[in-house]
Parts: sequence; C-alpha cells; structure tokens
Amino acid sequence: MRTIGKTSALAVTAALTSAAIVLGVIDGLLPRPLPFVKLGLANVVTVVAVVRRGAATALAVNITRATVVSVVMGTVATPTFLLSLGGSTASALSMAAASLLFPRLISVVGVSITGALSSLLVQLAVASLILPGLPVGTLAPILAGWGCVSGALVGIVANVMLRRRALAPLLGVAQPDGVG
Repeated sequence: MRTIGKTSALAVTAALTSAAIVLGVIDGLLPRPLPFVKLGLANVVTVVAVVRRGAATALAVNITRATVVSVVMGTVATPTFLLSLGGSTASALSMAAASLLFPRLISVVGVSITGALSSLLVQLAVASLILPGLPVGTLAPILAGWGCVSGALVGIVANVMLRRRALAPLLGVAQPDGVG
C-alpha cells in the first residue's frame, strides 16, 4: 500500500513537471524586452503544486523544469541557466513559505506574487554577481513592478484552475460532478 502511495505521488509530480516544462518552453520562445522580463507561464503549475501538493512537490517541479527547459532551449551551460535555477528555487521556496506561514492571510494570487518577486530579485542578485556593473538600483523597481503584474496574472490563472479543478487529473484528484 505504501509503495502505491509513493508511486502515485511520483506520477503526480511527473505530470505537473511535464506541464510546467511545456509552459516553460512556450514562455521561453516568447519575445521579451529585458532578460528577466517574461510572463512566467510555468509558474501557474508551481502555484497549483504549492497549494495542493506542498513545498517538496513545488520545489521538485521548479528545479526539474528549470533544468529541462534549459537543456531544450540550449542554455544549460550559460548564465541564463543559473538565473533560471536560482529564480525557480527561490520562487518555490518563497511560495511554500508564504502559504505555510500565512494560510488564511494570503490568497493564491498573493502566493504567486510572492514567488514572482522572489524569483526576480534572486535573478537580479545572481546577475549582479555575473555582471558587476549591473545597475541594480535602476532595475530593482522595474522588476518589482513587473513581478507584481506577472505574479498577479499567473495567480489569477492558477486560482481559476484551482477553483475549476482544471488540473485535477494531474493532481490525482477526482473531477467535480458533471466534469468529464
């Protein structure tokens, strides 16, 4: 019985990771005005993972997604991979912390904004180590603004998906009545 539970949890994590990878590749193909500025489509899956499956699943999804997307996009041996891995890790950990520490005070959208902001700020910190002359003071408020916007958009989508149970098959839960 215990093996079935572990297998089921692994299958759910694999399904969520696959969905995040697909969204991450699509997001990576979209044009962006600055290296750090992208919508973060894959974070819809991470928000759902944090809320429904917990920190360990969300972290596994994000680290695996960042690695696989970097391999697919050809950036695995570049600073872009370090930025992605750092941001992905920070995002999953901060979303998990926010949802665990403030479960009744922070909404799904708030959890998502927390993840977006931490991801962008960690990416900025990593980038400043790689590029010492980077104008962090100028970029930080721009990135924080973008993090609030993109985090809110991703959080709204994740909230709708959670309410409609759109990812129920990936999460290993039953569909609500009337949903095929």
